[in-house]
Amino acid sequence: MECNERVLSFVAEWFDPHPQIVKQYLLKYHCSTNEVEMKDIQTKRIFLRKTKLPPSLKESDFFKGAKILLLSRDLKVIEYADTITRTLLESMDELTTCVLSPALYESLGDVVTLIELAGFTLVDLKSTCLRDVKEADAAADLLRMDPDELFRPEPLVVMSFRGSNSVVAVHDLVQSSSFAGRGLSCPSDPDEAVAYTNLFMTGQSSRTTATLEECTCCVIKPHAVRERIVGAILREIASRGFVISAVATFRLERAAAAEFLEVYGGVVPEYREMVDEMCSGLVVALEIRLLELGGFNQQEDIVETFRAHAGPWDVNMAKELHPDTIRAIFGRDRIRNAIHCTDLPKDGVTECEYFFKIIWDLHVG
Repeated sequence: MECNERVLSFVAEWFDPHPQIVKQYLLKYHCSTNEVEMKDIQTKRIFLRKTKLPPSLKESDFFKGAKILLLSRDLKVIEYADTITRTLLESMDELTTCVLSPALYESLGDVVTLIELAGFTLVDLKSTCLRDVKEADAAADLLRMDPDELFRPEPLVVMSFRGSNSVVAVHDLVQSSSFAGRGLSCPSDPDEAVAYTNLFMTGQSSRTTATLEECTCCVIKPHAVRERIVGAILREIASRGFVISAVATFRLERAAAAEFLEVYGGVVPEYREMVDEMCSGLVVALEIRLLELGGFNQQEDIVETFRAHAGPWDVNMAKELHPDTIRAIFGRDRIRNAIHCTDLPKDGVTECEYFFKIIWDLHVG
C-alpha cells in the first residue's frame, strides 16, 4: 500500500492494570516516516509525541483489530478514527473465512501457503469437529458438501484471512487451484462470508481437537504470521512425519506471555524480548503428536524428537550446525526464531493444556 505523506488515524485501547480501567487513545501513524503519535481521547492530552517506531513495526501492522506493542503497552486498534483512513483501509482489511473439510486435512499447510503467497494475512485458524447430524447438515448446506464428508476422524479446519477484497479474490484463487471441488470451501460474496463467520466462528469455536495426551507444543511466533510463512511452517512440520492434532490462533496479553515463558526468566538474557515478541501479535499454537507403526510414541519421545527437528533457539547456531532444522530455515534471529517448542518432556502436555484448555476457555468461555 502506498501512503506517501498520508497519516492513518485509529482509535486504540489499552488496559491500565493499576486503576483497572480501559483507556482510549487517538493513534496517528505517519506512513512515510514510520512514526506514531498518541493523544488521550478522554483528557485531550498528548500521551506520545511523534516517535520513530522500531524496525519490527511496519505499516502493515496497523489495521482495525491489530494488536501493537508500543512503549511496553499492549494496544488494540478498535476503530478507524477518520473517513480518510476508513476509505483507504476498509477494503484492504476485508475478512474472508475458508473451511477445510476433514478429507483435505493433510493439505492444511499447502492451503494456507496458497492463500498467504497471494498476499493475504492469516487472522484466525482453528481445528474443530462437528457435534451432531444437525450441525453437519447446516454446515454441509452452506459448504455445498455431503454431510458424510464432514464426519471423519480428521479435524475440520476454519481459517480467516485479511486483505484487499479478500472475499472474491480468495474464492477465485481457490476455484482456480488444485483444491477446487476437493473439500475447500470459501464464500463467494460478502453476505455469504457473514454466514460462514456466524456458523463456524461461534458454535464450533467452543470445541478443540486437542487430545492433551502424549503430545508436544509448538507455537508459531507473531513475526512468522506477519511474514506470511505460517503455511510453509505447517507444511514443513507435516513433511517430517508429525501429526498436528490441534491448531488454534491466540493473541496473548503480556501477563499470559510472561507466564507461559516463565521458565526462561533469569535463565535466558533475552527473556524480556522473548515476551515482547510473543505478545506482539497473533500466535498459532499447535498440539503435535508422532504416529509410528499405528500407535503414538511415549511422551518423552515426541518432545525430544520434535525439539531436534525444531533446532537450537539461537538461529545463527542452527544455521551453522543444523541447517535443515525448522528454526534454521524460517528463523531470523534469537528472538524471531519462527517457533517456540517444548523443551522438557514433562512439559509437553502442560504447555498444550495452557493453550488448548486454559487460554482456550478464556477466549471462548
